[in-house]
Amino acid sequence: MQAPTHILAGVIINRLFKWRNYKLVGLLLTFICCMFAHAFFDQLALSVYRQPEPQFNDPFWLIYHLAMWLGSIVLLYIFWRDYKWGIIFSLIPEFDWLVLGIQHVFHFDIPFYQMPWIHFSLNYILVQIPPFNYMDMLPDNRNNPWACIWELLLIAVLAFAFRAMVRYRKNIHF
Repeated sequence: MQAPTHILAGVIINRLFKWRNYKLVGLLLTFICCMFAHAFFDQLALSVYRQPEPQFNDPFWLIYHLAMWLGSIVLLYIFWRDYKWGIIFSLIPEFDWLVLGIQHVFHFDIPFYQMPWIHFSLNYILVQIPPFNYMDMLPDNRNNPWACIWELLLIAVLAFAFRAMVRYRKNIHF
């Protein structure tokens, strides 16, 4: 999944566990749930438009990824002040791809970091839980541009869920 999906999930989880009296417990639960949500969304990523290699000569790929980058920047601008921990925790697994990308661009190797360890560990834990071990049966739509609709729908559902939380949870405080 793309960054806007992870950012919105982190914002929702952070909102759920933003407790006044139990800040450390809330932060710990936010971290655990953000890691689990990231692994869950990355398992779903098999059925959304997500090509393994950049396609700079494909106009649809360029427009789609430009929109995702701009959407990420807008979401960071809107939510960073109030939900920074949820955003940080939800994007921690992307550190894998950052390290691997830097190694590739600058032509050096970190011997112990040749594969995305955080992603593999989270996915291993997720597939040990019975309902989630069937997620590998999802269709592989990574090369189908129409499959971006599923991610856009998921982003819309997450945005509406956050809006509902803000609207209806004003008087609930822990």
